[in-house]
Amino acid sequence: MNLSMRVTTYATFIKLAGRSFHSVMSTKLPHFAEGEVVKGFGRGSKELGIPTANYPESVVDNLPKEMPLGVYYGWGSVDDGEVYKMVLSVGWNLYYKNTKKSMETYLMHTFNEDFYGSKLKVVMLGYIRPMKDFSSLDELVKAIENDIYVAKQKLDQPENLKYKTNNFFSPSGGKGNEEAEIPETNGPSHISR
Repeated sequence: MNLSMRVTTYATFIKLAGRSFHSVMSTKLPHFAEGEVVKGFGRGSKELGIPTANYPESVVDNLPKEMPLGVYYGWGSVDDGEVYKMVLSVGWNLYYKNTKKSMETYLMHTFNEDFYGSKLKVVMLGYIRPMKDFSSLDELVKAIENDIYVAKQKLDQPENLKYKTNNFFSPSGGKGNEEAEIPETNGPSHISR
């Protein structure tokens, strides 16, 4: 099955299941994920000028199966440090013809060096757009820049700002699998590790 068929098949599945996109999202967000940063495809900084941190397959595989592929916004931190705004793509990058599903996180902060092997925690709060193919690298970069703009606007809203100080981001907040350790969520809480 080619990549565009995967996206189309998923959209058809949602319609056939009689569930709207928003009802699916309301059962999956917020979504909390944590894991070690691993080397990705090496394109974020080099080709795009937008460095991303990548999760290992084990974290990607623990995403809820019904979670749509696409670009999300939320908050993230490295090694229990400061919490930054972030955008995260989930899926197969169609422009690069990826065959492996990935979670690529862009933290809105300039880091002085790579942080492979560090612990990355994120909370995904909202959905920006589905994955799509682009006709040029320039078009892809413009779309990512727009994703960043949208994320900044959304994350300044009070209902999203409160997650910046969520206990999940404290040094002890991400321990264990109990969802009860993640307070102040007005909906489902899911953890991918």
